[in-house]
Amino acid sequence: MNTTDIFEGMTGRDLATYDLCTEAENTYGLTQRDAHETITALLQDLITDEPALILDRQPVRTITAPGIDNNHWLTISDETANHIRGALAAIYSDNA
Repeated sequence: MNTTDIFEGMTGRDLATYDLCTEAENTYGLTQRDAHETITALLQDLITDEPALILDRQPVRTITAPGIDNNHWLTISDETANHIRGALAAIYSDNA
């Protein structure tokens, strides 16, 4: 199974770059923050009904708060990523 990683980070902090976010930025002319927040919201909607869509969750340790996991890398299937791409297209198709 092919997978896609999504950064789950606290708002107001620097965001890690990830392929789906960069794709949304480039396709729809979004800022990194807007792309990330939209992707995160769409994923949250999907996992509300199906939590198993998150295949893996890896904590990101920070130097400023050692031992506290505020950020994570989430692994989803490419099928789930394609659902998010479709929703992004529906929302931002006028921006493309």
